[in-house]
Amino acid sequence: MADGDVLADHALLSGALAKNKEKPVPVSQLGRRERKKKAVREAIRAESLRLIGRHGVEGLTIDAICDCVDIAKKTFYNYYATKNELISELCQEELLRGTDKLIDEVIESGKPFAEQLEDMINVFIRREQRAGGVERELIAFSVGALAANIHEGAGQLAFINSIFLRFYEHHREVLKPELSTAFCAEVTVGMLNAITLNWVHDTEYDSPSRYRELWAFIVSSMLRND
Repeated sequence: MADGDVLADHALLSGALAKNKEKPVPVSQLGRRERKKKAVREAIRAESLRLIGRHGVEGLTIDAICDCVDIAKKTFYNYYATKNELISELCQEELLRGTDKLIDEVIESGKPFAEQLEDMINVFIRREQRAGGVERELIAFSVGALAANIHEGAGQLAFINSIFLRFYEHHREVLKPELSTAFCAEVTVGMLNAITLNWVHDTEYDSPSRYRELWAFIVSSMLRND
């Protein structure tokens, strides 16, 4: 498949994240009805995070959310079609927030490829080291969605893939000519997801070592030898 075809497919998947990239309208500019809707949405998300912390993702129910927010079930469905849609939004907001800015900072640092890649991988290491119960539950759901449901996982996958695609495109000149930037991004994201999945299911799993091995593998296998 040509790079252009891969990038076109990637652009379609990235559409799922378009609404999250738009700048939010200041509350002061919202009408009374819009402010109320915004408050209800924020309450749904806040109570959902609290419930996930107590009962896990599997224990989260729409009935419990509605009881905590004091809304009717039909009101919930005005905001989210399913519980999984809500959790997917929480994953994007809680886990991926600020990551898009990170890639700009890494690229603008002017460091060599290997050092920039190390900085990016260290983000994943720190995320897992600092993860509490809620974050671990959301990470588990996020990785599971990628494998089990293309509709729910596509947006998150496209977002992470776009980060590494931009990174490899910026460093195109140091990559082996036979490797496309899309391939490099997909391999990297696939390996990152595999490490994360093992970390989710095994509390003794040494993910930092695996991440560092991934860094060594990418540097040795994807870079030009000249």
